[in-house]
Amino acid sequence: MRKIVFVEPKSTHLHVYSRIAIPRLGAVLLGTIARDLGYDARVYIEDIAPIDMSDVLGADVVGVSTITSTAPPSYALAEKVRAAGIPAVLGGTHTSFLPEEGLQHADYVIRGEGEGAFVELLEALQGKRDLASIQNLSYKRDGRIVHNPERPKLRDLDATPVPDFGLVEGWKPGGIVSIATSRGCPFSCTFCSVPGMYGHAFRTHSVDRVLTELRHRKDASYIFFADDIFNANKKRTKELLSRMIAEGLTPEWGAQVRTEAADDPEMLELMRRSNCFNVYVGFESINPRTLKLFNKKQDLAKIERSIDAFHRHNVKIHGMFVVGSDEDEVETLDATARFAVRHGLESVQFMILTPCPGSPDWENLYARGGKDILTKDWSLYDGHHVVHQPRKMSPYELQVGAMKAMKKFYSWGTIVRSLLLRRDGFTAGIQLYGKHLLRDWFKANAAYVAKLKRELYGEVERVRKAGEAKAWKRVAVPDMFLQHQLGGMLQRFLSDLGVEVVPLPTQAQATSEAYILPGAADALHRLRERVDLVIAPIVKRAAQGQEDFSNRLNALAKSLYANYDRVKVITLPINIEQGPIFESYAKIGLLFTNKLNRVRQAYYRAGERLGFWGANTLSLAPSAPAGEPTSHP
Repeated sequence: MRKIVFVEPKSTHLHVYSRIAIPRLGAVLLGTIARDLGYDARVYIEDIAPIDMSDVLGADVVGVSTITSTAPPSYALAEKVRAAGIPAVLGGTHTSFLPEEGLQHADYVIRGEGEGAFVELLEALQGKRDLASIQNLSYKRDGRIVHNPERPKLRDLDATPVPDFGLVEGWKPGGIVSIATSRGCPFSCTFCSVPGMYGHAFRTHSVDRVLTELRHRKDASYIFFADDIFNANKKRTKELLSRMIAEGLTPEWGAQVRTEAADDPEMLELMRRSNCFNVYVGFESINPRTLKLFNKKQDLAKIERSIDAFHRHNVKIHGMFVVGSDEDEVETLDATARFAVRHGLESVQFMILTPCPGSPDWENLYARGGKDILTKDWSLYDGHHVVHQPRKMSPYELQVGAMKAMKKFYSWGTIVRSLLLRRDGFTAGIQLYGKHLLRDWFKANAAYVAKLKRELYGEVERVRKAGEAKAWKRVAVPDMFLQHQLGGMLQRFLSDLGVEVVPLPTQAQATSEAYILPGAADALHRLRERVDLVIAPIVKRAAQGQEDFSNRLNALAKSLYANYDRVKVITLPINIEQGPIFESYAKIGLLFTNKLNRVRQAYYRAGERLGFWGANTLSLAPSAPAGEPTSHP
């Protein structure tokens, strides 16, 4: 066994720096370790150069990196390798949390940090140790999946070699290089998988080791410090920057930082003097309720102070926002874009909240079925596609609203201000690239956006094509549902739209299969003369203790549908565990008005009256939504 190939499939994360390849370090580091052990190591990073499959299939072992959005191509590659009789090894964040899925496509999955496990796996494949002794390894034995125990996190990061980018096919010195100075994150943002992968303990390379690596990278035009939070330990960050200045190791550099960096004048001065070019700041949201939901320890005032402080020290800002939380409304999207423009951010990402495996959101909400996932197509889990059901807007509105917010920022007005008023050609060029990128994204993803639109408007279009719903004003709702809090919200919602709600009496029949109207056919006939349609709630997921209530509602809906020829029935999917979801209510509301904004306001007011959420008081929000016209075209 001599030749080891590592592959990192092409990234799907589109942003204004996409054309600048900043490779993740995992494959390069493992390749360097394998090379130092005497193996012929090759690394393919598809963002840098195409994968030579003849070279890959000539290897003795192939390691493939996976993040959630690149899981499909990673799996496809692993299957080709395995079919050729070559051991295929998957690693990275996605398969670390879903190893059973990974083992459907590969021979082995290394969970978490892989330096020790990969070396030991090479030994096992040569008969030098038992697979059962390798911590962090998942594999199949006699058709049964085995997950070996967890390996303690690597404490001495200096024990790893300086990654050799010369192993990367197509790599050209003199460009952008990544340097990781730490691992782990002490914070607990609910949407992030970093603590799950690398732990909450903040582990660091020594300052001397970082300086050694900087000397190795003297020909780099820009250094990206690939830490999750570069300034997590302020004392250590200041020491590093001071040493960089003292030793003349000051290339242009950037890093991911929190807003706290701007609260420290000494830190800011050291960043300026050490030639910090830009920072990537996780502002996340301008909505105070969303910041609280995300468990972010910052507020809007702190965000604004940090922007002013970075700019005073000539540090450019790439603002990273997450939109689409359960506390975000359509108005939040446009307000966020206006905030970014008003404060002169050089570039932004409006990432759509994405429940990635390994994050607290995934573990606490989605994996257990508490909230709705729209798709398990991992290629869409890139932060640019809506893959979950938001609470206060439809997936279609979130998708369009996020892209319109990006379009508002990457506009000719922003570009001209950067070029003429700020005389900043670099920023103007980045913003121009962002504008073109958005145009290409819309073209490439038009079908997905159209699919989300059909989900929202499909029911009303079907009804209108059938010539129905011309003047519907009276609906029947099962009385047992109206007695529930969600039923009370539905009644208030419809009343606000000028629709009269008639309670539909229900009682148990002497059968375990259905709960139907007393008098059955005759009652249905009389009901049809009194109301325009029946709204039949269907419980998609019941809260604990409400299983009987949910079963009765679902049986009633089934019975009503069986009699659809006698009375028109519209379903209302609900999730009692999660509470009201705008899209379900919107599909009904649009039967009575074509003004989506009116439907939304009725939904908000009904929810406020019953205490489902706080008052709609986002001070930066305009009165009209940004994501969608107020009427359906």
